[in-house]
Amino acid sequence: MFRAALALLAAAVFAPAAILDDFNRPDNNDLGPNWTVVAGGAGITGNQAYGLTSLSLVTYNGVSSSNAYADVYNVGTGLQYAAIVLGYSSESSNYFIKVQNQSGGTQFGNYAFYYGNNGGGGVFAGLNEGFSSARIWATYSGTTAWLYIDSDFDGNPDQQYSYTYGSPVSGSGVGLGFYGASQVDNFGVGEMAEIPEPGSFLLVLPALGVLWFARPSRR
Repeated sequence: MFRAALALLAAAVFAPAAILDDFNRPDNNDLGPNWTVVAGGAGITGNQAYGLTSLSLVTYNGVSSSNAYADVYNVGTGLQYAAIVLGYSSESSNYFIKVQNQSGGTQFGNYAFYYGNNGGGGVFAGLNEGFSSARIWATYSGTTAWLYIDSDFDGNPDQQYSYTYGSPVSGSGVGLGFYGASQVDNFGVGEMAEIPEPGSFLLVLPALGVLWFARPSRR
């Protein structure tokens, strides 16, 4: 009984979302064979992904998911965005969910739910609070999509937004979009609650200790 409870707790805590790419490899003007360039291009600098040109869009090969996440970074002060692409079937058919530095400052200050490669047809609005870096997680069900922003990387979203599109997408691919100098790290898929955070192992130690001392004693 004790072993079963311990296994269930460990599974609940350590079942991670799938990190598809941490970009931890040498600088290159190519993301590698796991990615397909749809528009523009993307490369690696300092173990993070970035767009080679404005309006770049890339998809991850062989993965279908209704959600994805990434760590996004505002770099410099120029106009820039980082986007998660969901429901991909073509450049013009996908849910394009982004955060953007519109004002030219050092923070992302806007979000958008668009169709296609920054194609509009959705909503563009100001964030409740700007940020320079965060983990963003996007998901959709039917025609409704959600964006969650975790700017202190503690596993709890600080902001969330939703939008209901006028028509559904026909695909299920996932990817990234870039404009300007923005950079992205740790791209993956999975439910937000499953995404491991730094220090998560330390948080579970007390619970494991309780189970250990509650185990049946052997005679």
